[in-house]
Amino acid sequence: MSSSGVPNLSDEQCKLCPARMLGDAGQLLGSTVNDLVPPEAQIHLLNAQRELLLAVKATVDHHLKTQQSEQTSRQRRRPVRVELE
Repeated sequence: MSSSGVPNLSDEQCKLCPARMLGDAGQLLGSTVNDLVPPEAQIHLLNAQRELLLAVKATVDHHLKTQQSEQTSRQRRRPVRVELE
């Protein structure tokens, strides 16, 4: 994993990686914000960005958990083959 918290993937593998896109957007916004926004407002914007990223992570985790539980419930519904003598 890189220092930014994004897994080390080649550019080809991670062209549309949401975490990378958000990170790049955050860096671009951060460099622009320094010139245009007062320091007090920058703090609020950084906190809002952090909250947004946490919300995205929670949403992704929820959907992954839902998919995993659906897969395990499907596996449980399958009949088990019993060999008779």
